[in-house]
Amino acid sequence: MDRRKVLRNLLQQERIIVAPGCHDALGAKIIEKVGFDVAYMTGNGVSASLIGKPDIGLVTMPEMVSRARGIVSAVNLPVICDADTGYGNINNVIRTVEEYEAAGVSAIHIEDQITPKKCGAMDGLKYISKDEHVAKIRAAVTARQDKNFLIIARTDSRVSMGLEEAISRGKACADAGADIIYIEMLETVDELKEVARKIDAPLMYDMLENTRVPYMNVKELQNIGYKLVIFPLSSTFLYAETTMRLMSSLKETGTTAEFLDKMMTIHDYEELLGLQQIKQREKTLINEQMTG
Repeated sequence: MDRRKVLRNLLQQERIIVAPGCHDALGAKIIEKVGFDVAYMTGNGVSASLIGKPDIGLVTMPEMVSRARGIVSAVNLPVICDADTGYGNINNVIRTVEEYEAAGVSAIHIEDQITPKKCGAMDGLKYISKDEHVAKIRAAVTARQDKNFLIIARTDSRVSMGLEEAISRGKACADAGADIIYIEMLETVDELKEVARKIDAPLMYDMLENTRVPYMNVKELQNIGYKLVIFPLSSTFLYAETTMRLMSSLKETGTTAEFLDKMMTIHDYEELLGLQQIKQREKTLINEQMTG
């Protein structure tokens, strides 16, 4: 079944969609392997893994789309992607939609910061007007060729402009045709409930650990009324912390012995990457060629 239709169908179900984050294709394959229905490509994680820089708008749209294409090609899951601000004005947004859609992505979110943007958890965020953001969301909805390519409207305005402004922006984007509304950096459970009461559209939550946002279980979010939750940086944070410990131990002791029981075996690693299937496919094609 078409992956975009799968995602749209999941959005119609009662249970919440859980989309763990990844910054590369290997992470996406693990998400698929353990049985999740959807994967999320984190812009912050891509910035860290691709150029080793913080999420301050340094990664370009072609770089993000290229990474997205690699992730999509590695799995059979719907992939939701961070598309930052749409990388400019309305015309840039239109091209952004065209490129992500052509890459096979199932949904993107577009936020209301100025370009270049920053991670929503950083200080000093600056925003475009509500009218400009709504116009960009409307342009994105109009630009898509496949109606099942979902447009997620994100607002980061809660941090500096308050909850009511964030809700107002979310409602306006829903009216403009956004499929999902994503209000970043909500600060209390009561705020989550207020958003759910006031916005009549599917809602997305960003479970960003060790920040000001409430740390919630997916069942709790479902009960409040949220339809989609991403864990955007969980695996990237763990990768950074675990790799730091591994390298520190190797530097200090001259061996990786402390981590041997925590490593995937080479056999399991190759199995995850589909080595046997690739070998079998190669063998089958060669046999067909010889017998044909």
